[in-house]
Amino acid sequence: MWFFKGSALIVAVGITLASPATATTLLATFDSLPEGNAGSTITDGGITFFDLDRRLAGPPQTNFTIEATDTTLFGPTFSPPNYLTTGGYVGGPSFSFGRFGSARITFGSVRGYNASVDIFSFLGDPNTLTLQALLGGTPVGSSSVTFSGSGVGSRTLTINRVAFDELRLVASGPQDSGVVFIGIDNARITLAPEPAALSLLGLGLLPLALLRRKR
Repeated sequence: MWFFKGSALIVAVGITLASPATATTLLATFDSLPEGNAGSTITDGGITFFDLDRRLAGPPQTNFTIEATDTTLFGPTFSPPNYLTTGGYVGGPSFSFGRFGSARITFGSVRGYNASVDIFSFLGDPNTLTLQALLGGTPVGSSSVTFSGSGVGSRTLTINRVAFDELRLVASGPQDSGVVFIGIDNARITLAPEPAALSLLGLGLLPLALLRRKR
């Protein structure tokens, strides 16, 4: 007679699950920096602005400026007292907007997936300012604004739910080599969360059939 006698063997199985880490948002307000010439590269809150092009004839003029003001004209998106601009500045409570063609924005080796930048300018300028998101040098998203109307206005450029490793601000348009005259405040970049490995020990039952021969 032949028959099988089953015997159960308990085997421990290691399981690795991916749990999302808490997202980190970098914020540049420029409020901790002194008013005046800030140089050709400026870093605040983990965000770096560089490679400025003001599109002027002659030698490149690449310096950023920290401007301080107590104006209420910028509206509720402005976080006083400081903001970033280019070229010269006006000391004291007054404000100024510098000539801007383009600049690059980086934030370390981790990719971002959301970004926003508050922009202030005189209204009525027909030229356009675009926030570009790039991944490996290839554009993957953009947000644009044209300042129309009268007086001083504020606009927010946003990039949402797209992976990028660099941002660029680029001006374009029919007048004055396409430049805009702006101030920049509250640059925010939300970094893409990296999964945290969570090791769990799961128990599975692996039956092992033991064959016995009985005559």
